[in-house]
Amino acid sequence: MWEADPDVLVTDLGDELILMHAARGLMFSLNGPGRVVWQALPGRPQDVAAALARAFDVELPRAEADAGALLADLAARGVVRRA
Repeated sequence: MWEADPDVLVTDLGDELILMHAARGLMFSLNGPGRVVWQALPGRPQDVAAALARAFDVELPRAEADAGALLADLAARGVVRRA
């Protein structure tokens, strides 16, 4: 199960999400696939990938790889974590 760090502040600008982790001094902009992945949290890896596959009409293996890569990157930066 992946979840967002509770210290992350999120601003929804319609077509993108702005994430800010003040304690870490980080700010991110997520649009398109990143937005879908973020909005699927908290969620199991397969559920996050399924949401991405549905939103962009891509094959599940590709969605799993893309979602996994994004979540790993965000986890390395302390924005998401495995619960």
